[in-house]
Amino acid sequence: GHFVTLRLPYPSGLFPKNVDGRIDDPAAGWKGRALWTTSGTRVNFHLEGGKENRPKAIKLQLRPDPLAR
Repeated sequence: GHFVTLRLPYPSGLFPKNVDGRIDDPAAGWKGRALWTTSGTRVNFHLEGGKENRPKAIKLQLRPDPLAR
């Protein structure tokens, strides 16, 4: 195994609790695969949005290269 660095394309207060790899559509190749994570923190009032900021499910699509279509 090896480490993979994931960079989000926009600033967000992402605090990943767990990560789950999932294949939604085996016939779709890399487009059918993703990493899912939930974002949540005990001190959400420090994030943008304050107390209205709720935990979210986030899908990270892993491409073979950045320009893959």
